[in-house]
Amino acid sequence: MKKDIHEDALEVASYYMQETVSVMQQRLGRLTRPDFIIGIKLNKTLLSLDADIKDNVLSMFNTVTDTFVNMLGWEQDVSSQFFEQYKEIEDDLASTVTSVFGERLREAELKYINRYHFIRGLYHDVEEESQNGDIHSITNTVIDPTIPGSLKLISDQDEGHISMIVVDEFLDNMANSNLFYEVQSLPFPVEVEVKAKVESKSMTKTALNIKHQQLREEQNEKYSVGDESDQSTMTSAFLVKDLQNKIKKEEVSLINWLAVVIVDGRTKKECAEKARLVVRHLKGAGIKCRIPIADQLSLFYKMLPAEKLDLMDKNWIQKTTQNGLAECLLGVDSFVGSKIGFFLGWGDRFDKHTDLESAIRSSRDFVLFHPFLANQQIKGSKTRSPHCLITGDTGNGKSFLAKLLYTYISFMDIKSLYIDPKKEMRKWITKVINNPQTRKNFPLYIDHLKKYHFITLDHEQEENWGALDPIAFMPPSKAKDLLEVIFEQIYDFKGKDDVSTAFLRSITKVLEMKEQGEQVGSLHVIYEMQKHKEEPVRKAGDFLYESVKDSIMKLLVHDGSNPSLSLKERITILEVENMDLPDFGERIENFTKSQLKSSAVMFALGKFCELFGMNAEEKTAEFIDEAWIFTASPQGKKVERQMRRIGRSYNNAEFFISQSTKDALHEDDTGNFGVAFAFDEPNEREEVLKWMNLEPSEENKKMLESMFQGQCLFKDIYGRTAKISIECLFDEWMGAFETINKSEVAYAEEMYL
Repeated sequence: MKKDIHEDALEVASYYMQETVSVMQQRLGRLTRPDFIIGIKLNKTLLSLDADIKDNVLSMFNTVTDTFVNMLGWEQDVSSQFFEQYKEIEDDLASTVTSVFGERLREAELKYINRYHFIRGLYHDVEEESQNGDIHSITNTVIDPTIPGSLKLISDQDEGHISMIVVDEFLDNMANSNLFYEVQSLPFPVEVEVKAKVESKSMTKTALNIKHQQLREEQNEKYSVGDESDQSTMTSAFLVKDLQNKIKKEEVSLINWLAVVIVDGRTKKECAEKARLVVRHLKGAGIKCRIPIADQLSLFYKMLPAEKLDLMDKNWIQKTTQNGLAECLLGVDSFVGSKIGFFLGWGDRFDKHTDLESAIRSSRDFVLFHPFLANQQIKGSKTRSPHCLITGDTGNGKSFLAKLLYTYISFMDIKSLYIDPKKEMRKWITKVINNPQTRKNFPLYIDHLKKYHFITLDHEQEENWGALDPIAFMPPSKAKDLLEVIFEQIYDFKGKDDVSTAFLRSITKVLEMKEQGEQVGSLHVIYEMQKHKEEPVRKAGDFLYESVKDSIMKLLVHDGSNPSLSLKERITILEVENMDLPDFGERIENFTKSQLKSSAVMFALGKFCELFGMNAEEKTAEFIDEAWIFTASPQGKKVERQMRRIGRSYNNAEFFISQSTKDALHEDDTGNFGVAFAFDEPNEREEVLKWMNLEPSEENKKMLESMFQGQCLFKDIYGRTAKISIECLFDEWMGAFETINKSEVAYAEEMYL
């Protein structure tokens, strides 16, 4: 991330990024991500049908030679021609694997995977181990098998223990066995290795016929002595008959496979404890496991890459159809977010917790987020929009998350703007800056907060009049549209065609005056209407003048004598004094005159954000709190859509902080939010689930209902959705993120929970 950090924040950002790693390592030990690797043996027929006689003879001769050399225990060099003959079949296989989003390993990765088996759990440098592919370097580890139930590995840098736990038995119905997914929820890194081989249909049919005959004889024997067959015999007979029918229809094949769960520890005791915990955990999922005492070394070598199962392998072998193996959920995890980014919180796999803290402590799935990856055409990304929606009911954590994201963005080489109509951030940031203890212990953070540039627009201060005047800060082609939206908030033009026409002509005339170099502003539009020859237009002009007079509308309507708002600072928080915003969900028809005027100011701020983000030479980000105001009226929706359309081409990301997802559900807007964070909103649970690509089932609605304050659904740029718990790792940041003051009574209440 350092490459994306601004030079004036490099010291403070580097400190907190390193602290993030330290805190996470202290909690989790070795930091790991789930990954899935599949190795497939490339079978080439002994004789190629389209080859000539000479090639076939040479192929047979080489095969006999290889077999003879191997029998003598000799080694021989493998020429590049040997690998060339597999190139075509490997290309075909790669195409097949791509259909399930698989991709080829790089050579360095393949070297590391082979080496990893000999250093799992030991300290090592991944890059260093990935470079040397010499066979002696790969196996350069002492393996001590003398400890029952585990192996001791000793490398040139470290030593530790591993234990191989074999999967012994599944339920007859393997549905939802979820082997791979279940072990990911354990509080330490766990590896699962599977060796699988498809059994030939002829061998399967023969074995099934023998088994069928044995079961029939067993049942007949029971009947002959007057006993009924026991349940296990009847179940086995049913399963055998079912499998025979499916094989006849060519629906399935039988697969022989061996599954081993591998844990590691610094000591023998730690390793043994982890192994026992794996056995207990999987038992709850209906999967019986064993910890072999004397087979650890043989299992170690059997599970090495390219080592195959053969007919001699009988112990611990599972026999299932491909559906049974698929129920283990190979390739399924709860990973969400990006691989490179700032820390946001933790994935939550469990349905119920006692509180947010227990949800955080029970997870190993840390979530990272980078705000400017969506429009970088990342492979696998489902969106090109950098915009982000943060939505949910009041008090669930929207503002906390927004401030956390804004802090991270303030570290980056990005010009950022936070629209704070509630004037919350200045109060809390000032409180942190003035805290003597924080100033003493965290000077880097305090210095960074002092770089935040606050601008307060107060209509009672004359120097602010016209700061958001569309004629002053917008191009003429766009100023006219915004002026229409603004004045429609305080005057109803419907059914008054003469007044509406005169109003539009007045705008055109004033814009022409500005083009000619005259000092004009939106107030001159009213002046033009007041001078009109028709009385209804003059009366409308007088009404608009009085509506603007001594109100927050002075920020929008002035004579052009004051400079318009201009942002040169890299980190800016823009406040508006005396904003009277309506409550969420209030119908536009019920807005008071004061609320309509405040909405007009929000629309102007939205258009200002649009222009703020249209500098193609720099990355920009705008956070718009109370963004739901834009969706409360048709005029606001028009402003909002235009704001979002600039994101991809101008390296601009807009963060809409709203209480509703409905602004994201319009048919023409569904692709305009690349990332979404959805906190619970009781009145919109079905809409939230649909927007987050989840089924609006009763189970999912209950999941939303059970979320604690600070938990939300997160949909990333790859289209993946997961429930996460937001966490800030640093106490000194928390003071700047506060949105409420806890009373002493509240703290006392928590003590007795």
